[in-house]
Amino acid sequence: MSDNKNEYVLKMENINKTFPGVKALSGARLELKYGEVLALCGENGAGKSTLMQILAGVFPPDKESGEIVYQGKPVQFKTPNEAKKAGIIMVYQELSLVKDLSVAENIFLGSLPMKGKHVDWKTLNQTTQKALDELGSPIRAQQIVSSMPIAYQQMVEIARGIALGAKVLILDEPTSSLTEKEKNSLFKIIRLLKSRGIGIIYISHKMDEIFEISDRVLVLRDGQPTGNFVTSEITLDDVIKSMIGRTLDNYYPKCQAKAGKEVLRVEKLTLSGIYKDVSFSIREREVVGFYGLVGAGRTEIMETLFGIRKPDSGDIYINGEKSRIASSLDALKNNMGFVTENRRGQGLVVDKSCLENVSLAMLPWIKKYGMVDNKKCLELYNEYHDKLRISSPGPEQRVGFLSGGNQQKVVIAKWLALNPKLLILDEPTRGIDVGSKAEIHKLIAQLAESGVAVIVISSEMPEIMGISNRIYTIAQGQITGEFSGLEITEENMMRAITITDSRKEA
Repeated sequence: MSDNKNEYVLKMENINKTFPGVKALSGARLELKYGEVLALCGENGAGKSTLMQILAGVFPPDKESGEIVYQGKPVQFKTPNEAKKAGIIMVYQELSLVKDLSVAENIFLGSLPMKGKHVDWKTLNQTTQKALDELGSPIRAQQIVSSMPIAYQQMVEIARGIALGAKVLILDEPTSSLTEKEKNSLFKIIRLLKSRGIGIIYISHKMDEIFEISDRVLVLRDGQPTGNFVTSEITLDDVIKSMIGRTLDNYYPKCQAKAGKEVLRVEKLTLSGIYKDVSFSIREREVVGFYGLVGAGRTEIMETLFGIRKPDSGDIYINGEKSRIASSLDALKNNMGFVTENRRGQGLVVDKSCLENVSLAMLPWIKKYGMVDNKKCLELYNEYHDKLRISSPGPEQRVGFLSGGNQQKVVIAKWLALNPKLLILDEPTRGIDVGSKAEIHKLIAQLAESGVAVIVISSEMPEIMGISNRIYTIAQGQITGEFSGLEITEENMMRAITITDSRKEA
């Protein structure tokens, strides 16, 4: 690698960071060229976010650290605003826009052009529109952010970076809520920015994306660099081995048991404007996948099964008997569990302990003399701490301090404590590292083989194809295909989820 200083927009050398009781970074380093996409990989807790937050002025490095050289000069940003003004822009997974303001107001928030004592709205909107047009965006400067889908909001964040003169753009899990079409639009923007000489750091747990968009891959493990690769010269196994110290054999295990009796059947379920005439079934010892574009109605159908939504018409049969599920409590009484897509917002109480979260769904049934049976709660925690290999200092650890993968294990443990006969998993591996994904894939297969009927919603085609015994595809609120065995191919799946209204009516 060349030492030509003008080739690099950024160099971070020997960066250390210690939090109370935790060495987050130890000798971390990173180099980024102008016009390069660098994928930053590692398990949850590997130090990726900490390294980027030091760069972006959120945290200072330890005093014994090396240095950060930006555009050929040593720097240390004391605040995020300092980093932004210098051209280092971080777009977080949780977007930081003010939803009730316009696109233009968000992009120039804190630096609105003024005409005397008043905002120069004409200049503001024209300057914003120019930045949006340069990205090939269909967004209009005066649109209110809350009215736009997530993909457009993300584009606004990127446009804000460009308007601020970004030289380094950090994208943290940028496709976590995007459809395949939206992801392709984002990649088009990334390639455009790359052609303009902007250095891009791309953080993602989605290996297929990393191989598609990056020029180099930097891997961190336990706060230290363990791999620095040219993307075109490596394989997935190379990256995984650097991340976790071993390869992952059988990354997508399938349930091999013979399917048993029918657990759930849905007939012509309809909710006006959301989904229509939905019919499907699932049996014991079976993993059934639901695949479709974001907004196709997948989650809403599952929320109906769990009593969160009420259908306009249609029937639900549990163990062959017609059932009315008017609430989540009805679903629980029918031995159903639901791991929601939004684990922090809906699946966990993040300021409570691991013990409290694991026992949360079981609380109505683990009381003694009218009080919570703390001994039983601890037994539940210990059981699933061991079964799921939850990495936690102890039962009293606040769940909000755990890595994403371990938080997800706690959510799953909460529902497994109920011994469900049907378990619904909505995007169970979103935002977690490859090692934790492999463990959850293995767990899904084990649950099915033990007799549980498992429904999985996933936006990742390799995942849904790899772990499912059968797959239903959904488009525009309707079931468009059912596939099993050799029928499960990328071509069949893509054709089914992009079906048009005219083809559905034909």
